[in-house]
Amino acid sequence: MKFFEDLIVLQNERPNDQFGRILFNLASILAFIGGIILVVVIFINVASIISRIIFSNPLVGDFELVKIGSAVAIASFFPLCHLRKGNVIVDFITANLNAKKIFFLDALSSLVYTIIACFFTWRMIYGAQDMFNYSEETMLLQFPVWIPFVPVIFSFGLLSFCCLYTFLKEYKLFIGED
Repeated sequence: MKFFEDLIVLQNERPNDQFGRILFNLASILAFIGGIILVVVIFINVASIISRIIFSNPLVGDFELVKIGSAVAIASFFPLCHLRKGNVIVDFITANLNAKKIFFLDALSSLVYTIIACFFTWRMIYGAQDMFNYSEETMLLQFPVWIPFVPVIFSFGLLSFCCLYTFLKEYKLFIGED
């Protein structure tokens, strides 16, 4: 029963403004797609293990697919994790601080995370361009490496907007507008 209560609480944490709801819905869809990708990765592993046991021959390039799928899936969870404040925090330091100081630290951390997410997005774009220009491929499957960069760039771009949104929201709490 506790699980369903927690689920209801998480549903109530949706943003109230239109831009926040758009970000939340995009992040939720992206996380759902990431979950589907992880399930596919699991099936690839299972098929490879069964093939190895029965035919003494694993699927060719299974580790390449697992690596690519895992990277895309993990990146797809970042925006929703940030919007739901699911990132790991060390709150024993802030446990005795007043609300205004906590809002300041939350806003500061969201601002720093915004800068980092924007930096990663920017560098991933250049990385994808290089992988495309040099026709970089995986060793066994000869799958173009630039293709998985596209959803990861989208994920980090959305994460950048989510971080900026939470920064502005937390900054308003800090200055007392909300």
